[in-house]
Amino acid sequence: MPPKTFEELFKFYLDYVKPLYSGIQVRNALPYEVLFELNAALDHISRKWTYREPDEQVLAKAYSHLKRCCLDIFKLQVKEATKQYNELRKIDTSSLDNGEFDNRLMKLYNDIKASAKEARKSEGDKRFDTDEQVHAFDLWQPVFDMCVTFEEQFYNHPKLDWARKRSKILNLKTFIFSIIASMIAGFLTKDFFVSLFKWFVSLF
Repeated sequence: MPPKTFEELFKFYLDYVKPLYSGIQVRNALPYEVLFELNAALDHISRKWTYREPDEQVLAKAYSHLKRCCLDIFKLQVKEATKQYNELRKIDTSSLDNGEFDNRLMKLYNDIKASAKEARKSEGDKRFDTDEQVHAFDLWQPVFDMCVTFEEQFYNHPKLDWARKRSKILNLKTFIFSIIASMIAGFLTKDFFVSLFKWFVSLF
């Protein structure tokens, strides 16, 4: 429900908005989209005293911008989940959780992609998405929740360090094997052509 008082508005900011952008800020500087929405919300709040705008109007507009701030963070989290997924696929995780890790990983990531695609298709529907309602917020919230689950259960999996070490060892073994195989192939190729040349010369 939209806030009816400034106390309710700031409670939404402190309990919901601030933890979201703090999480993004830990990874990087706040994106300009988020800063723009926060600034716009503050601007509307100031109009109560600057232009004597009615509380109802100020609260509705400020709340809308705070929700759009969250919406931007939801979408940024999807990008982060994609980055995390790509990193995980470079590691041999096939033995984690008795082989179930990869299946659950890909299922959740596919669900994230499908839900994000559906949210993008529906968020521009102006029959529902007004300045006050921000219909897209409700579409993206579940996607964000899945991204958080992805980060907690997969990207920060307690046994992932072991999997990374194992993957590095396997990659090193593969690299060494390829060098040895190339050297052997080189020697064999050299001996073959030398023998072929001697045989050819012996014919004359």
